[in-house]
Amino acid sequence: MKLRYFLGIALSALLFASCSKEEEVTDPLADIQLDKTYISIPEAGGDAVVTINASGNWKFDEIFSVNVSTGEKDKDGKDITVKKTSALPIKLNKDKTDTELSWLSANVLAGAAGETKVTFHADATIDGRETELQISINGYKQFLKVRQGSMGVSEATCAEVLNGPEGKTYRVKGTVSSIKESATYGNWYLKDETGEVYIYGTLDKDGATKQGALVKYGIEVGDIVTIEGPKQVYKGTVELVDVTVVKIEKSLIKVDSLSIKDGKMPIEGGLITAHLTCKGNGVGVHIEDGADWLSIASTTINTVTFRVQPNTGDARKATITFNTSDGTKDYTAETTISQEAFALPHGESPDDPFTVAEAVAKCKEIGSTASEKVYYAKGIISSIDEVSTKYGNASFNISDDGQDTNVIKVFRSLYLNNEKFTAEDQIGVGDQVIIVGKLVNYEKDGVVTPEFSGSVYVYAQKKASAGPEPGSLQKPFTVAEAIAAASKLNGEAKEKSDVDYYIKGKISNIKYTFSAQFGTAQFHISEDGSAEGDQFLIYGTYYLGNRPWAEGDTQIALQDEVIICGKIMNYNGTLETANKENYIHSLNGKTE
Repeated sequence: MKLRYFLGIALSALLFASCSKEEEVTDPLADIQLDKTYISIPEAGGDAVVTINASGNWKFDEIFSVNVSTGEKDKDGKDITVKKTSALPIKLNKDKTDTELSWLSANVLAGAAGETKVTFHADATIDGRETELQISINGYKQFLKVRQGSMGVSEATCAEVLNGPEGKTYRVKGTVSSIKESATYGNWYLKDETGEVYIYGTLDKDGATKQGALVKYGIEVGDIVTIEGPKQVYKGTVELVDVTVVKIEKSLIKVDSLSIKDGKMPIEGGLITAHLTCKGNGVGVHIEDGADWLSIASTTINTVTFRVQPNTGDARKATITFNTSDGTKDYTAETTISQEAFALPHGESPDDPFTVAEAVAKCKEIGSTASEKVYYAKGIISSIDEVSTKYGNASFNISDDGQDTNVIKVFRSLYLNNEKFTAEDQIGVGDQVIIVGKLVNYEKDGVVTPEFSGSVYVYAQKKASAGPEPGSLQKPFTVAEAIAAASKLNGEAKEKSDVDYYIKGKISNIKYTFSAQFGTAQFHISEDGSAEGDQFLIYGTYYLGNRPWAEGDTQIALQDEVIICGKIMNYNGTLETANKENYIHSLNGKTE
């Protein structure tokens, strides 16, 4: 630096001898000198001191431009740089409140003529970092570079990223295992032999984030990619964020398409073909977590056809890995084949039983010959004909509302677990039961009776309480009780009740009357029809008989007394009936 300084003085003297006073040149090094232009702070944190000698007032510039390398070279092999505007990257030691400033602090940011010692400080870091500062004096600039730790990026496996510290920058090489949403946002998964990491945002060649980076690079599933980026953890998911693509090795194999959209197979199973592009030496196939229901049916040069067995259980999914090699390196591509869960038709499962009305309709469809299948129906015991401890069976009626109308006969049924009745009080009127057995529309002497008959038994039972349950038809909720019950539901989750409730009140406010176009109405009810005080919203309600309103039906009016039947919910704090899951059971005493 001294040599440069003396050369500057000599040059100034020569220029002074050959120029007029107006053309006099001043050497910036005569105005400000630094005892070093590069300082280093340990990765563990600490201080570094720079001595500044100035001829006048000086300061660290708040905004300035620096040349930043693009990482590319021109035709002559020289680094290509671009100008980048930088904000003041340091803060005063005493000022710890401005979170907009950087990791570096100093005891002074400006000074006067003479010698000034500037002490820089940085806390510990898990990654190397560097910044360049610009100092101004008398219109001239001087630069100082500050580095903390090593600027080299840590090369790591996926497992090391998953287990490493947050905030650290990693370089990872792996296979693109899947691309999330669309390529536009640059969100994807990178996988190696140690694990898989989620990539959130990809910088394109121009440094833009999440705007078509994968498309610009031509990155596809199966490509081997080397990337760099910092780690963050978002809601428990480890991510590398806004990564830079270092290298792409195009895969020699990829899955172009599946013969069935998204690889989603029906319950019945069948054949599905993967169409491949392979530029390697042959194709290998590995089936993960599906070998018991998925097998290879046939292969050609560019296709692999799989046979999927019928599903009799839960939903399932298998990952298929195709691999090839160029003789020195292996390449892979993946796809998935899934199959929906087996589900019994409505009425054939205790988890999805018929209502009594549906069971009656099924009896009419089946006719006077008993069904071969067994069916389930849920209802309330409305009357009991007999409980025989001698024969161990019982005959009784069940209905949807506990009334002894619109019933189905349960004829000579056994008790729970298909065992005999041993006491007459094992069932009672008002008990809620699920019945299983064969259905028939039994006909005798011109009288037709819908029945459960033949190998019938009580599958489940809920004993009636000493009195009617609140919210039942026998004891409908008051408006206040409906509000209390709905308040217990989770409003943020827009939770609704699992069961139907009956609510009684008078119409206090009408938002929408019934219409033939929509078939539903919306109104409030209160205890006495007053619009003051507690009111409950009846939202999207059907008409009598749980059907859409039609022209010619009686229209609702203020002060009408109604009993509403349906599910209730808490919709973000609004207490109401669930849309189109409720109806008017009675209107001014009239039912249907």
